[in-house]
Amino acid sequence: MKNIIPSKKADHYFFSVMAIYYLTTALLGFGYSSTNIISNGGEIPLRAIIHGTLGGIWYFLFFLQVLLIVIKKKELHRKLGNTSVPIILLVFITGIYVVLLRKPLSFEPAPFAFMGGELALLLLGVIFTVLGFMYRYNPHYHKRYYLMSIIVLSGAGILRFFNFLEVKMFNDLVVIFFIPFLLIFLFDLIVYRKLFKATWIGFLLYIFFQFVLAGYLKMIADYLRPLMKS
Repeated sequence: MKNIIPSKKADHYFFSVMAIYYLTTALLGFGYSSTNIISNGGEIPLRAIIHGTLGGIWYFLFFLQVLLIVIKKKELHRKLGNTSVPIILLVFITGIYVVLLRKPLSFEPAPFAFMGGELALLLLGVIFTVLGFMYRYNPHYHKRYYLMSIIVLSGAGILRFFNFLEVKMFNDLVVIFFIPFLLIFLFDLIVYRKLFKATWIGFLLYIFFQFVLAGYLKMIADYLRPLMKS
């Protein structure tokens, strides 16, 4: 492609740190949550196990893809990248069932209350992944869109991770979404002295899905939930 700004070595550090952070929070957060459910005499539904496994694969794939670029295994990176859209579609489909059929847990109120806008964020995760795949020959757009897919799908895992640490977040939306997006903005401005279009377009998409579309999808979810449980 024409006029592509060469990537800088700082990309390796930034995206590696982000990949490690999201993989760690997902593993520890959901591991803690699953242990809590079982120790309180509950069972983890098969749909949640399938969705959780696919989500784990998604986080690990992002980490592995970053690692492959760092160690200069670009061909393997490209081949594995072809699996990203099918995997995220499966995460989305199984996520719908989890959102609509999940019941609140007395010892874990935050993740359930947080799931009002989950359908919108699941859909946005798919859109970011498709955009990342479409721009796979533009490394700056490619990397940012895939990272954004990780960010918008991270809510439940990070909430559980902070529960695991027994730390109360001062504001869920700020910690989970706004700070990571802000870090991308700052990275662009500090390292490249410009904002890539993918950065601000991705943020505007997040704002629309989180604060406009989520309300409508929540109404649909509230309508479908009792029908699916009947």
